[in-house]
Amino acid sequence: MKRALALFMGLIVLGLLLTPINAAVTGINSSNTVIVLPTTKIVNGVPLHIGEDAITGSRLGAFLVLQGVSQGTYTKTVSIPVEYHSVLIPDENQTYKLNSRDMPDVGVNVGDEPVGHGVVIQVNFSRLDFNSTKKAAEFTDRSVEIIFNENTTPLDIGGDYKVVATTVDGKDTMYFYAYTEVDSTSSSLGESLSVGSWSMKFVDININQEEMLIDLIYPSGMIKQKTMEKGSYYIMYVDANGNEDFETFSTYPSVRITELLERGVKELFLFAPTDFFVGVGGTLMVTYNYWYYEKVKQYQDGDVYSGQWVWDIDPSNNLYVLYLHVNESAGFKRVFIGEGATLKLPTNWGLEIVPVFTKNNDGEIVGIEGYRFIRVASVTKKVSITAPKIEATDDVYKFIIEDTQLKDFPADKNVIIVGGWVSNKAWALLEQAYGKDTVDAIKSEIEQKGYVIKELKNPNNQNYKVIILAGKTYAETRLAVEKFMEEM
Repeated sequence: MKRALALFMGLIVLGLLLTPINAAVTGINSSNTVIVLPTTKIVNGVPLHIGEDAITGSRLGAFLVLQGVSQGTYTKTVSIPVEYHSVLIPDENQTYKLNSRDMPDVGVNVGDEPVGHGVVIQVNFSRLDFNSTKKAAEFTDRSVEIIFNENTTPLDIGGDYKVVATTVDGKDTMYFYAYTEVDSTSSSLGESLSVGSWSMKFVDININQEEMLIDLIYPSGMIKQKTMEKGSYYIMYVDANGNEDFETFSTYPSVRITELLERGVKELFLFAPTDFFVGVGGTLMVTYNYWYYEKVKQYQDGDVYSGQWVWDIDPSNNLYVLYLHVNESAGFKRVFIGEGATLKLPTNWGLEIVPVFTKNNDGEIVGIEGYRFIRVASVTKKVSITAPKIEATDDVYKFIIEDTQLKDFPADKNVIIVGGWVSNKAWALLEQAYGKDTVDAIKSEIEQKGYVIKELKNPNNQNYKVIILAGKTYAETRLAVEKFMEEM
């Protein structure tokens, strides 16, 4: 009987479990219930109708599987890739600069000049060719350039940054600094301030003389005592060679800061006390501003940014050019873009250039009609669907069991006992859990009415139920099960 039920229920459950479980289903169903079937076959020489009870129980099992199926609406936020295209740009040997007229959804502040936060993306079509052998567009050296200023470099370290261009040993160089500026913050006597690799402890504060004594801890760990006055500026830095130094200025040292940054200083910490006062409870306080620069990148002319994209730095105009470099002798191989391929720009803008080919009547590529810019971006959308939501058992051997297997009422399940006390041994467990008087009352009700549908609280967890579906005969037991299913 057990194997037959397992096969029957397995087919039902397997079909239902093909749909993912997306939400919890409340109420009694196959995932939170145990059905207990009788196993006694002969009492006082009289055969009982166990087969009929088994069929009734399997019907109940199938019904409870279906109880775990309902319709639900599910909403999920998904990222959908969207492709934006420019107009077709003809190849007329011109120098073309991408603009928002040709591509309204370019996603970048593009223009004819790299001013403010504008970027120039230009294609020199005189440096693009059609390779008839490879049936592809060939991009030669400096055919594509991206021109930035100090406000728009493509490097992204998060937060603010400052780019400084200079010439080092005759080679144009760009230093890239992470930059932090803090205004009007306060600390009390005895506190410490750590900025980058530098740290200072406020040892003494003289309100009247508007000065303070600090312990300055250098990045190397060296400690020196310094006096700082209101209105003065103090530069602490680690130069390009790793040397540490401390300098004092009476006014904001913009010239010295620029000089140090152009020399490739590794760290620069500028500190300025602005006020000394007595705080709450008589605490001596100092208010100050500070600025901090930390070099995180540096490039020189010819350095590779990514792949075959190389830097050309112009310190005199504060311009930075990334260009496509082709030089086979130096390891920068020829660039061919065939059908279905694109040339990707080395930024996080998702911009690509794709050739549009012309074909003959046989579908063979014979030339290039023009080029398009493409931007692939992810657009976040909320998607709602209506679909089945299912909570169903994945183990029919634990869902429908024999009465001899029930040793106690599980604390995480409903229990349905099918059949009366003569055929189902689980009634002995009922008497242990609820007492003889309660069980005798249920038996008496069966004798009077012919069947019962009795719900009791699970003694091990009152959030679950123990349900008795029993009759004087198998037909009345079946009636109890049918009535129970109707009521649900």
